[in-house]
Amino acid sequence: MDLKRLAEFVGIIQGDGNLHKKSNCITIVGSLEDFYYYTIHVIPLITRLFNINPKLRKRNDRNAFYIDFNSKSVITFLSEDIGLVRGNKKSSRIPDLINSNTELIYPFLKGLFDTDGCLKFSKQGNEKNIYPRIQLCFRRTKFAYDVGEILKKISFNYGKWEEDRANGLVFYQISGNNNLEKWFTKIRPSNAVHITKYLFWKKFGYYLPKSSLDSRLKALSLNIDVIS
Repeated sequence: MDLKRLAEFVGIIQGDGNLHKKSNCITIVGSLEDFYYYTIHVIPLITRLFNINPKLRKRNDRNAFYIDFNSKSVITFLSEDIGLVRGNKKSSRIPDLINSNTELIYPFLKGLFDTDGCLKFSKQGNEKNIYPRIQLCFRRTKFAYDVGEILKKISFNYGKWEEDRANGLVFYQISGNNNLEKWFTKIRPSNAVHITKYLFWKKFGYYLPKSSLDSRLKALSLNIDVIS
């Protein structure tokens, strides 16, 4: 098995995924704009790893797309061999497989960021949003603090703060042009939502808040297949 692809999939699960506690179902839930990411990248990744063809569905009640598939062998492997938690992820930790191998931290963070991270741009006193900020936010758990430790291992400087709302949140923010370039070189995100924000900023020198993925593709004169 390709360990880098597996590490990325583990990041995806610990981001927006869930191993059901009682059934053998695995689900990954994202926004409507994750459609391209799911169809072009995540589903082929799952197929290569486990020889399974998961289903993509739309949840109208939540305006979301989600992937699901059933496999007792995959659930057992991920929970018993890798150490992922079934059901509520409150006690989740970054698996030893990732912590013990620096080279696997990068694809793990790729999966985590593609599903649960965001790229923002602030004005910093300018008229336009020019200053990049990579942000990750998690509930206040041991997993949240694990993320800070692996960022240190690969020498990413970050700001961190905590908020008491929603029973406690932990935020990580990696700021600045150099850090953004390093992130896209080392982590290499695959979600078109993040990639088009980055490419728009590279081309125009600023970002348009609340712009849609489709509008960014049009402004960049890109087809989705070009950046997948």
